[in-house]
Amino acid sequence: MSFSWEIKLKGFGPFATQAGGTLTLSNSRIAIYSGNGQGKTCISRLFRAADNDAGALAGNIINRTEDAGSFSFVTSNQRSQPEKLHITMERGKDVIVRNDTGYIFHVFNSDYIRDNLGALHYAPNGDGFTGYIIGRDNIDVSDKREQLSGLSKRGQEIRAAIDKVVAEGRTTLADYELTRYRGYSELTVENILAMDSCSSEYESKLAEFEALRGLPDPIPVLAGINCTAGQVDLDSIGILLTQPFSRDKFADEFVAEVQPKMEFVKNGLDLTRDNRCPYCGMVFDGDAKTLIHNYEEYVRGAEAKTVSEIEGHIRTLNTLCDSYERFASLYRTKRIQFDSLKSAFPDLSEATLADVPTFTEIKASTSAVSETLRRKIADISLTYDVAPVKQLKTLLDTMEAAVADTENTLSRFDGLAANASKAIKSVKRDLCVEMTRKIRVDCDSLISARESILQAYRQLDADIKAEEVKFRRPKRAAIAQMLAKMIHEVFGDKYVFDSDQFTISLGDSPLGEDAEDVMSDGEKSALAFCHYVASTWNLLESDDDAQNLFFVIDDPISSLDYHYVYSILQIIRDFNITFGLKRVRFLLLTHSSAFFNMLARNGVVKECFVLHDGVIKPCVSHYITPYSEHLKDLVEIALGTRDPSHTTGNSIRQIIESLWRFDNPASTDLLAYLNTQECAALKDCEYIYSICQDQSHGASLFDRDQPPDDESIRRACWAVLNHVHGRYPGQLIASSIDFETLAQQQGDNDYSNFR
Repeated sequence: MSFSWEIKLKGFGPFATQAGGTLTLSNSRIAIYSGNGQGKTCISRLFRAADNDAGALAGNIINRTEDAGSFSFVTSNQRSQPEKLHITMERGKDVIVRNDTGYIFHVFNSDYIRDNLGALHYAPNGDGFTGYIIGRDNIDVSDKREQLSGLSKRGQEIRAAIDKVVAEGRTTLADYELTRYRGYSELTVENILAMDSCSSEYESKLAEFEALRGLPDPIPVLAGINCTAGQVDLDSIGILLTQPFSRDKFADEFVAEVQPKMEFVKNGLDLTRDNRCPYCGMVFDGDAKTLIHNYEEYVRGAEAKTVSEIEGHIRTLNTLCDSYERFASLYRTKRIQFDSLKSAFPDLSEATLADVPTFTEIKASTSAVSETLRRKIADISLTYDVAPVKQLKTLLDTMEAAVADTENTLSRFDGLAANASKAIKSVKRDLCVEMTRKIRVDCDSLISARESILQAYRQLDADIKAEEVKFRRPKRAAIAQMLAKMIHEVFGDKYVFDSDQFTISLGDSPLGEDAEDVMSDGEKSALAFCHYVASTWNLLESDDDAQNLFFVIDDPISSLDYHYVYSILQIIRDFNITFGLKRVRFLLLTHSSAFFNMLARNGVVKECFVLHDGVIKPCVSHYITPYSEHLKDLVEIALGTRDPSHTTGNSIRQIIESLWRFDNPASTDLLAYLNTQECAALKDCEYIYSICQDQSHGASLFDRDQPPDDESIRRACWAVLNHVHGRYPGQLIASSIDFETLAQQQGDNDYSNFR
């Protein structure tokens, strides 16, 4: 069955833009070849962030041009949903790792060596390996585990039933709008299960609640209605209307002129000084003085005072009319509220509030009185009927009596409501509590059954663990045993590992921290890989956990000779035997074409890929030429899609020297090989040897009087490609280079002498 691994990353290491690829696979033993600087170590470090034995991911792994990075590894097949490892990190913040694959990642790279051996001067230390591994074949507890599974299933069914009852209870309380009460938030399955058996008064509390639930919370205060009619002195008005007053000696024309502007005249007289008009400043002449004198006489007269008193009553009546309009509106509102709420109180359920005169009635009555007073002002010597006054008084007396009666009723309502507000809050709290108690009563049989199942489950689980513990082994011992075995397989009798003391010896002499100086770099690399493989046991809690192992290995052969390389290769090949794996999963990354080819040739890996310029692609031929990446660099320079750099000379030299060792090993040096018949076409490129010598040994292009320009270097690249194609065209095919297509693309350049 085919499946796929998808690797995507951006913002980490050299990958400023989206990089990666999809690996379509039929086997999970995978190798990826990558040249130096292509980002394979960055990928291994990201996988190591999901390794439980690894340290924190360093912040400098984020690309210098980015503020954050993301990495994903997705496995998918046709029979199940994709599983994903997702890693994100922002500059200055901790890494976020979400591993939904179920795999136990174990990563070997330079960081592993540094953290686990380099920091200890290559003296292994077993103090960090604690805990036990449960064996899978020592005892058969499958029947008991099946019983345990059945108990678990039954317990889950009971829990689901209790969950349903609690959910229904919470819904009921929510429908009653009781979610803000503490009892609602405390109505949880956990609290129900923690309660002792009890009784419930839910039904009585519900009946009490239903009786009060129609009241608003809070209940409004209704008493406090007030409309003061005493501000109008109706008795004085009646006397004024029925009593004739004498007229002053002033002519009717004068009185008719003064009365409409009496306030203006009074104010003007008060402001007059030094016989000057207070408004325009003009000095009064004789006629003006006479008029002013007449004004003064009229204002001081009895008629003016009577008129002023009558006008005051008119203003008071107007004020009464305005205030009564507001009162009538308030009274209507209070009456509506009372009628809607009184049914909650049996003592007031039949009560009604008295009617008060309408605003229209009061307005008409006050207007009639005011109109009569205005007629009195016109001629104070006449008397008028006081019927309008009596009518207004009757209306106001009716209003005051109704207000007094209403205030008494509303005060009683407020008293009852004050107690009801407390009562309804109390009953709401009690209802939540009683709902909890009711559910505990309703679920009593379920809870008892659950307790019995839980007790049986715990006992059976303890029995299983007790039997398994008899066959468990310490992780430290498992690691030490495997490390001793691997060190012997890799180093023979040269180095010996003491499993009890967790130390490595040279002969009979324990090395301790001197191992760092005694062992060669290659030996230390081999020891580190043995330590990595053995430490796998520290990630496992049982032998069965090994089936979820996923190894990520980054260049395990640094500084190794072929004897050690084959030893490492054999260790990787035997992962299935070492850990009893039904399916081996590993992703091996290397920059060594020889090791890559060895893995493929010996069947250690089943699928081969190449990482170049941020893209992972299948390796078509399953093998990599020793200079494959150098050939690809020369193609880009020859086509002009990339400028020559300080590494171009080294690439040319690597290719030519590789061919020299195979083509004519008798040649004493590179120049001698270039002078052979095999390299006739190469020798015709005037700068080929100088480019190899100068640029591949660190010399600057400007160390020469006439350094080759970019065009000359491109010609040299094309000459090398032509040379490889002419003698060993399969080398280009193996590196996925289509020479004929290149030749067509290069047709515009005059490189015909190299074809």
